[in-house]
Amino acid sequence: MTKYMNNNHHSAAAADYVDADLCKASNGGFIDPRPPLGDLPALSDWLHQRYIVTERDNQFHEMLKLILQRDSDGRFLPAVKKYQGETMGVCVTAPAREGKTFLVTQALSRIFGKKIDVKLAGNSILYCRLKTSATPKGVYMDICRSTGLDVFPSRMTQPEALVMATHRLKLAGVKIIIIDEVHNLLGGGKEAASLFLKGFFHDDDGFCLIAIGTTRLRKFIYDDPNNDELSGRLLDFPLLNVPETSSIIMIRDALERLTGYVGLKIGSSIKSDAYFANRIHDGCRGSFGRCMRLLTSSIIYALEDGAKAVEMDDFATVFDLQFLHFNSENPFTIRNFGARVSSAPNNIGDSDVLFDDGNVEPVKKKRRRKPPVTVQT
Repeated sequence: MTKYMNNNHHSAAAADYVDADLCKASNGGFIDPRPPLGDLPALSDWLHQRYIVTERDNQFHEMLKLILQRDSDGRFLPAVKKYQGETMGVCVTAPAREGKTFLVTQALSRIFGKKIDVKLAGNSILYCRLKTSATPKGVYMDICRSTGLDVFPSRMTQPEALVMATHRLKLAGVKIIIIDEVHNLLGGGKEAASLFLKGFFHDDDGFCLIAIGTTRLRKFIYDDPNNDELSGRLLDFPLLNVPETSSIIMIRDALERLTGYVGLKIGSSIKSDAYFANRIHDGCRGSFGRCMRLLTSSIIYALEDGAKAVEMDDFATVFDLQFLHFNSENPFTIRNFGARVSSAPNNIGDSDVLFDDGNVEPVKKKRRRKPPVTVQT
């Protein structure tokens, strides 16, 4: 197991979690200060952008070592390695809402010291998210728009669009291309999707392609023998579930840190429940991305409701509104939840929520009264 390090560090000994300070860019360019507590809209957006580093980040970091060049100090360079003249890429896949895009953009932001601009090409990186009805020609045009070109010939063909897109990428100095929601291309024909992805590798200068999609994309690339060339160019990186024990520890730690960031206390209904983190984990069926989404959404819900503390009923309400389609049983309304858990809770935690920034006195507000939560027996 390799510890996820910043550019100016070599790999260290095994570690389950990462020191947040080591993940910040050495040039100081990646700064994400917390907004004032009185600015609830900005604070809500900021809290949703907090990131929990897991071993999956370490694994992604190791894959980048195979496809990006590094200097003599081990720092990544925005330059692509070539194997006998060919470049490589990574295919990041997982079910929806698991945190694929967040992992990729956070990793590259920390490595190169600046946030990824999802609208405009910059810092050697271009991000492009495919629409539901995406076509290869449409994606090439979107790439051109990201580089500042939005006027096209009226009868431009798809091959011409590819030439124009690669030309614009070179002019912008782009070396790393992130294509998100790639599975949306599969509806237009598998051969067209395969040719689209391979097109980025066939350029003489070469790009590093990071393709992001659902498990459907993974099956298309690695299970279809017609895609041997593509599967040989794209390293396979499926996001596996974070082990349950690690997840429980990180959920507890994140709850404490995130509430502290925004000046909320942890309510007695949560403190008195030794299995509260297990409720989050089980309710999200082990999906770490959903666990973090539920956690931040519930804290924001309590904050915007004028609370001084986040309580169990905040989580119950948010779960009903946001997660019942995924799991029809609300874990926060089950009375004796400990009976479902096979082992006693472990109180030792050591996770990392990045970009804590200073202490601001919390804004005092009065909280509206809520109806009691119905408890299932």
